Amino acid sequence: MKILGILAILFVAGCAARPTMQELETQAMFSGDWSAVESRERAQLRRKARNGIQCPNGQIGYCVESYFTKRCTCINRATFRLMMTGR
Repeated sequence: MKILGILAILFVAGCAARPTMQELETQAMFSGDWSAVESRERAQLRRKARNGIQCPNGQIGYCVESYFTKRCTCINRATFRLMMTGR
């Protein structure tokens, strides 16, 4: 029964509404503390990097890694198939 109660509390806490970026910026303007805005921006960048490249329909993301860099671009699906089959 304890575990069920703890899970319920965690679920409710996880569903709590987060302030929008606009609300965070407004609070930062009044308080002068921009750390929450910067933290949200860093989280958005991490999420965007984790999701990878977003290509339009008919194209596919193609990435090349060398040493410490990773370069990604969008290419046509047919071109990608030709590259992979060597024809």
